[in-house]
Amino acid sequence: MNIYKLSGKYEKIKRSVIRHSLMQISDNSKLTVEECKEVLMFDENTVKLKLSFGTVTINGLDLKMRNFSDRGVIITGKLHSIGFDDN
Repeated sequence: MNIYKLSGKYEKIKRSVIRHSLMQISDNSKLTVEECKEVLMFDENTVKLKLSFGTVTINGLDLKMRNFSDRGVIITGKLHSIGFDDN
C-alpha cells in the first residue's frame, strides 16, 4: 500500500471518530463551523447542518455559505439565532 492510500484511509477513519465540532462567531456576521458532516438545508434565511453530535440550525438574513469542505464551512450574513438538536 502506498503512502497516499494509507494517508487517505487514516483521514477517513479520523473523520468518522471525531465526536466534537468547533463553532466560532465573529461580530454577529460570520460563523465558522469545523467538522460539519453535511448541509441538510440552505436558503438565504436558514442553514441546517449535520454535525457529529446532532444538528445545528442557523437563522438570519442574507446568509451565504463559503469555503465548504470536509473540514467545515463558513456562513456569513446577519446572524439572528443558532439552535441545537442532538438527534
